[in-house]
Amino acid sequence: MPGDVPAALPLIAYIAGLAFGSSVRDAVALFAVALLLCALRRIRVALIVLCAALGIIAGSAKPSPVAVEEDRFTRIAAPIDRDWTRRGDVFVLRVQYADRPLTIYARFVPKPIAMEKWIEVEGFLRTNDRGELTIAVKSPRLLAYRGRLSNLDPAAWNRALANRLRPYASKFPTEVAMVEALALGRGERLADDIRDNYKRGGTYHLLVFSGLQIAFAAGLIAFLLRSLHAPRVADWSLLMFAIVAPMFIGPTASVSRSSIGIGLYAVSRIVKRPTTLENLWCVAALLRLIIAPSDLTDVAFQLTYAGAGALLFVGRSLGSRRWIAYAIGAECAVTPLTLFHFHQYALGGSLTTILLTPIIFAMLVVSALVCALPSAALLHVIGFLHYVCTIVNGLAATFAGWYAAPPGATLVIGFGAALLAIALLRGRQRAIAIVLATILPSIASIFVAHRGIGKSTLTIIDVGQGDSILIRTPRQAILVDAGSRYANVVPLLLDRGVRQLDAVFLTHVHPDHCGGLPDVLRRLSAKQMWVSPRKFSGDCAQRVLDAASSRRVPVHLVRNGEHRKFGDIDIRMLLASRTFKRAAENNSSVVLGVTLGTKALLLTGDIERETESDLVARIEHTDVLKVAHHGSRSSTTADFLSAASPHVAVISCGRRNLFGHPHDEVIDALRRRGIRVYRTDRDGTIDLEVEGDHIFVRHQIDTPP
Repeated sequence: MPGDVPAALPLIAYIAGLAFGSSVRDAVALFAVALLLCALRRIRVALIVLCAALGIIAGSAKPSPVAVEEDRFTRIAAPIDRDWTRRGDVFVLRVQYADRPLTIYARFVPKPIAMEKWIEVEGFLRTNDRGELTIAVKSPRLLAYRGRLSNLDPAAWNRALANRLRPYASKFPTEVAMVEALALGRGERLADDIRDNYKRGGTYHLLVFSGLQIAFAAGLIAFLLRSLHAPRVADWSLLMFAIVAPMFIGPTASVSRSSIGIGLYAVSRIVKRPTTLENLWCVAALLRLIIAPSDLTDVAFQLTYAGAGALLFVGRSLGSRRWIAYAIGAECAVTPLTLFHFHQYALGGSLTTILLTPIIFAMLVVSALVCALPSAALLHVIGFLHYVCTIVNGLAATFAGWYAAPPGATLVIGFGAALLAIALLRGRQRAIAIVLATILPSIASIFVAHRGIGKSTLTIIDVGQGDSILIRTPRQAILVDAGSRYANVVPLLLDRGVRQLDAVFLTHVHPDHCGGLPDVLRRLSAKQMWVSPRKFSGDCAQRVLDAASSRRVPVHLVRNGEHRKFGDIDIRMLLASRTFKRAAENNSSVVLGVTLGTKALLLTGDIERETESDLVARIEHTDVLKVAHHGSRSSTTADFLSAASPHVAVISCGRRNLFGHPHDEVIDALRRRGIRVYRTDRDGTIDLEVEGDHIFVRHQIDTPP
């Protein structure tokens, strides 16, 4: 067919059906239209209509997950396709169980995985905030490996090569981790600081097994066989390689994209129907979405195809200085997706990628040699190349930062317009249209970052099992606690237009309140921080102080009864008159009495009955009460409720948390007094807007980061 992208319109039709189709009846009607068009010999139009129908069917087919018994001690068995990852003092293994992701946690050093096929564990099976299954294993006796991988299974070859490197891991931990990530697609051993270095430099995609490795292997096969004057053997070998590679590494989006593209290229040569790279990109994306429709919303799929498409449709068409065009195209296509999913952006990340690609390629070649002939000398070479990459990433990270995400609608409009440009335009016109379309979401993110509010607002941020509260007026912003280390509070603040905090309050140093605070202090501009003078010690406290020191944020100790005014926000700080032996950290929480407009708010941290009894004579009537300790029965006593007498109560707790928060006794006590209750585990993030003598409550479910 004429043109370089005859598969573009079928791809667009399939995506449209997948994203917007809602009824199988619509698909049946489109099938009938496709048959009519075939009868009229309008084959290409019929193919487009057929793809739209297939997209609708794939989008409306939502298989129900296999039911599993949760919250009970049970034994499960799951296939092993990765290795254990260490996270602090916990070891983590991710597997698939009952068609859902399952994360296994072990607080002991598990036995190394050799060539076993299955893992069996016993423990309590639960669902976390993201709908993923988790199980905690308490003892090595409750964990066992079963079965053995077949020697004919490509996954066994991958595992065997990884096990050959294991003796070197103690002396060369970083180097072995790099070899496994680059050559074997196993990133389990990569330390967090290595990941962060490449992410901040905008080059993390080079570190994981992706199209670079597939292209290297395929190019080597084609070069060797064609040098031996065996082009037909080369084509069949490439086809076999495209089938085996996903089995060896795993069917990730990047590997599948490259494998499908190479397989289609080989088939086109075998059947003597050559095609263009642009068309291969469209067909590969279409086949991948037919195989895995859910990939349409997967970050790896989006970044993979956006980056490759930018190189093909922009880089190859703009001017004679193609490396500049490649950089421009990649920046425009990848930036909005990176902002949307990660809220991070490294200026010139594509240029850094161009600089590091030869070094990573050299590291890949050496990694392949290490897998074949493990030796300390080769690992030293890996270490040197990694050191060079670290320096380059460090320089690029100077221009990196955290930003607001573009609205989802602008992504749909921008990338939808880019796909239409691919289908309908050619050459420089197409390249310019793609650049303009993909710039739109990035521009929208700038407006998001600078949006403000018109009314004084208290926001109880949904951070799962933890606390994070934002107090805002049109000119001020104050944060109270920041959830756990993995709550990702920074993106949630940025998406609300918060880039600067007038003050940060930390009620106490439990991880579900202070874990995310170091990131807040490092990523955003905070003018000052206030902490409790009691029980301020431990790992979380030290990390908070280190972050405050690195950004020169002054730290103040709270004094009981102290008042501070931040613009239109008036705060009175309360502490218990003494330290209690029971639940000492919780009872040392800072309690904040906040006046916002005409309304009084009481934020209680995790105080328990002892501190409530101590404070009951010092608190005043409040309009809104943040219920203490996530709704635990150890707090919210009758005397305290009588003294506060709130109209609205908000509870911050995680969905299906392990502690059973909020307890039924607390909910019943609040409702008996006619207090309206909102809770983050059911209502998501809760906004309370103060307007005159009224409080307007809005709640929403934030998309988990």
